[in-house]
Amino acid sequence: MAIETTVVTFKLNGPFAEWAAIFDSDEANKRHAQYGIKPLYRGVDKSDPQKVIVIHQHQEGDLDKFLAANGDWIATHDVDMTSFDQSVWTAD
Repeated sequence: MAIETTVVTFKLNGPFAEWAAIFDSDEANKRHAQYGIKPLYRGVDKSDPQKVIVIHQHQEGDLDKFLAANGDWIATHDVDMTSFDQSVWTAD
């Protein structure tokens, strides 16, 4: 399987600082590790404090598996799941 880099943007329904604390938590790290996902970057749009970007690296398809298994948990952290936009990048 190929290593993919996924760029995900989405909207928050709450403060970025609160979401970032959860994203950086031990629980989130464990959930990412279960699917071999390595978060590379997360940030907030300077012109829109509700818009977030997250960049991950993982094996092909693993982010989709993670989202399917953890979507309900993610949504409880003020993430607007309907606003997800993702692009997948490879070195091939």
